[in-house]
Amino acid sequence: MEISSALLVAMMFVVLLSIGIGNILMSLAAMVDRRSPVTASRMHISWTVLLLLVYFSLFWHTLDFLSVEEWNFGEFLYVILGPVLILFASQVLLPNSSSTDAGELNERYFEVSRPFFLLLAASQIWVNGVDLILGGGLTRSGGINGVAMVFALILAFSHNRTVHLLLTIAMWLLFLIVWAVQGLG
Repeated sequence: MEISSALLVAMMFVVLLSIGIGNILMSLAAMVDRRSPVTASRMHISWTVLLLLVYFSLFWHTLDFLSVEEWNFGEFLYVILGPVLILFASQVLLPNSSSTDAGELNERYFEVSRPFFLLLAASQIWVNGVDLILGGGLTRSGGINGVAMVFALILAFSHNRTVHLLLTIAMWLLFLIVWAVQGLG
């Protein structure tokens, strides 16, 4: 059996996504376990669930990496950068099990919002770069990813709760639109 560079890229991609998915699922399990001291804010839960959906979307695109016949090391590193960015973003956001006060977690959201949203913005740039590596150029959802990047940058530098609420809803809509466009394509 011949092992191609595409298979190795896809395997590493899946391993990193699996780590992130596992971390999010364990965090969500702690949030819903009434015996657990972890109590997350609605904003935490919303972004955690959205990140889980982002992981699943990325996982679905693993097959795209198998369509590239030969990979070089630079392309490999760039492709792996995406799951790493999302993994770091999710680890920054996920509630720490040692925090027991719900008020702390509400405030913690704004304490971690800058690094979280900067990583999320970088992941949106990464998505458009992957489209170029895969040879198809920018996709129909590339512009939407650009808008999501701008929203993430605004969220990174704002501590206004209303701005965060409105842009969280907008980001959910953008991601749902991207998924619908990808599903139709």
